[in-house]
Amino acid sequence: MIKKFKDLNYYELLKIPYNASSFEIRQAYKHILAIYEESSLATYSLFAENERKLILSKIENAFLTLIDDKKRKNYDNNLVSTGEVSDNILTEKDKKKAIPIFQTSRARANNNSLARIKKKIQENKVADLATNMLKHDHISGKDLRNLRESLGIELEEIFQATKISPTTLVAIEKDDVVNLPPKIYLISFLKSYAEALQLDPKQVVDGYIKNIAY
Repeated sequence: MIKKFKDLNYYELLKIPYNASSFEIRQAYKHILAIYEESSLATYSLFAENERKLILSKIENAFLTLIDDKKRKNYDNNLVSTGEVSDNILTEKDKKKAIPIFQTSRARANNNSLARIKKKIQENKVADLATNMLKHDHISGKDLRNLRESLGIELEEIFQATKISPTTLVAIEKDDVVNLPPKIYLISFLKSYAEALQLDPKQVVDGYIKNIAY
């Protein structure tokens, strides 16, 4: 069962591993904040203003806790004491390796992947397939997969372009509700997936959410 937002711990909230570096924490914080901008699709007709403020408050608390070494250690100890995580979280954190230099070239890799996808879309005549899919109120993961495969686009290319984990992409395309991320993240991922395939993000998000009956 997918965890509700209120039940997510700070690591789950920011979608980072328990041994995340300070850099990863800051990047995750910036990403999730973008989801809740007023113009963001993730908050489109989903949350009242007071609800969004509560969500942003928890995100802020998560960031301020995990970015501070002392606060983070106390928080980790609490997770261990309540049994939410095993005690090896502390030892695993010490094994965290430094971020490689090529980490800084990720944006360039994303752009290259998007360029390759765009080229394949231009080369393939599947406009009718995309149009017919978007006409329906419900859009399944199978619909998205069929379109992607018709365009000759590999799942790996979607991953490179969007940085959505392959496990999540597979769950999306299989409508695997058990393994889908929390709704707030799913909406953001669907938006990125749609944009990569040059589809209308709102139609894809609305259709997919209806299909899995959230």
